[in-house]
Amino acid sequence: MNKLFIDNSINIEDIVIDQDLDLKIDFKDEKKNLTINVLPNVCLRVFDTSNNTKNSITYNISENTQVIINKFSIDCSDEITLNINKENAKITFNTSLINYSDNTYRQTVNHNCMNSESKIKNHALNILDNELKLVVNGIVKKNSKNTIFRQDNKIINLKDGNSFIFPNLIVDNHDIEASHSAYIGKFDEDVIFYLMTRGLTRKDANSLLIKAFLINNMSLEENEIAILDAVVKNV
Repeated sequence: MNKLFIDNSINIEDIVIDQDLDLKIDFKDEKKNLTINVLPNVCLRVFDTSNNTKNSITYNISENTQVIINKFSIDCSDEITLNINKENAKITFNTSLINYSDNTYRQTVNHNCMNSESKIKNHALNILDNELKLVVNGIVKKNSKNTIFRQDNKIINLKDGNSFIFPNLIVDNHDIEASHSAYIGKFDEDVIFYLMTRGLTRKDANSLLIKAFLINNMSLEENEIAILDAVVKNV
């Protein structure tokens, strides 16, 4: 599979994906507007490790496509839009966020056609006492029968941060499968106690849970796991 790498040095606003591709996105301290157009019969895999960004990224997705997006970001106030415009498109979007300051992460999925599927999973770790908002919109249009839309959102507060989830689901068609969920809390003390009875310190138990929560949330290759593991160890 061909590979494409985008970072701060690339000054581009529109990308056309016309063949199977691995796309790596790595913006730092940026505010970018980017549109990614996925043409028919394409498999696109995205690995996004942006840091301290306020990006607006739009994916326009055509028929018979498979799009897998793994987004691992630190202090992200990005706005992501998925426009599923044609039939037989399957989207998997896994997000893991580490939050140290006040941020709002927005994600919108527009099912604009029939016979499409999206699975959205957002995991966020609020480290300090800051405010974190997840605004996740799922919009299924009237003509979008035989659609599957699933949305799962979780925020873990390590301290006493103010965290909010807005799992909005707007459906204008009865012939679909749709679900959404939202959880805000801390790691289960019973699980931490169990790990400590197996010889782990409380710090090590928390580190293990953080790694599972953020990294195991995504579908990653071995080299990508190694990159993220180094980041998570510093949390």
